[in-house]
Amino acid sequence: MMLPVRCAVAGLGRIGSRLETDRLREKPASHAGAIRANPDAVLVAGADPDPAARESFAALWDLPTSALFPDAASMLDAAKPDILHIACDTDAHVPLLRLALDRRVPVVVLEKPVARSLAEARRVLREVERAEREGRSRVVVNHERRFARDWRRAREIVRSGEYGPLRSVHARLYMGMSQRVDAVLWHDGTHLADALRFVLGPWRAVSVRGDVRSSEGNVLVVGETAERCAGGPVTVTIEASPGRDHLLFECDLSFASGRVRVGNGVFEEWKSAPSPLYERFRSLEPVTSLGTNPYAETGYFAGMMAHAIALARDPGLPIASSFRDGVAALEILDRIIRLGSRPAIFR
Repeated sequence: MMLPVRCAVAGLGRIGSRLETDRLREKPASHAGAIRANPDAVLVAGADPDPAARESFAALWDLPTSALFPDAASMLDAAKPDILHIACDTDAHVPLLRLALDRRVPVVVLEKPVARSLAEARRVLREVERAEREGRSRVVVNHERRFARDWRRAREIVRSGEYGPLRSVHARLYMGMSQRVDAVLWHDGTHLADALRFVLGPWRAVSVRGDVRSSEGNVLVVGETAERCAGGPVTVTIEASPGRDHLLFECDLSFASGRVRVGNGVFEEWKSAPSPLYERFRSLEPVTSLGTNPYAETGYFAGMMAHAIALARDPGLPIASSFRDGVAALEILDRIIRLGSRPAIFR
């Protein structure tokens, strides 16, 4: 039997640990939770400069104080993990990633966005790819929809042509009443930009209506896929607007003979059939039962963890969510933000 893969977490706050205490979230819901939920992994250490965070982490995961460190460098030197999970604030992503590459940690799981800016991400990309070529470290970005069963089903439908060619895509990203759109895009929009790349292939923004620097009004992004997607370019629209008292993250895919709506807590699938309402017309009838979600358990964090363990055990395995993928998501968002910094006109 193979020994468990040794895992450590840098950043013991929300995504690193505390989300596991949310009673409504699908579990596992955090990096520490994903480690503990996988029988092939063992949680050996955690690091955070905040003493209260270390104390809370030790209590939640029943770790001795000797396994907790005020900084990642001392943790890596003492624990020597096979996998390091970087779950801290964005400002620390690149310094901790460089530390992990320097210490030759075999696998690094990095939270998104991968860097504070596109320029920074591109600089670090060269370092990451050099480390991967030399067999020192491998980096997985936690773009979790790539590991979720619902988004993988949407991708399968697009690739297989099950409902004919894809005709259009409309996505919505609402993150509350008053956050600036550019901040929402750079943080949560990384998931959306990457999920659309995962499902559709390469795509780019063409125009933006609205001011992304604002915390009011509507912002509409219009983009298109690459030529090779579904026989030609497909129009992609994204509405990313404040002024809502609720969260919404979803994507609506329209096919020649069907429709799929996928997002947080929802998966709906329809196919074309003779209309029950009009003679000699066709309508969409549900494939999934109304009011039910066949992918209520998406396995998003569990799937990421299983992949990271597989990479630690097989250095030749392709990376399903690479640092280059993380940079590509920021390239999309950087263009949207630049286009949307002069409001109220299509460009």
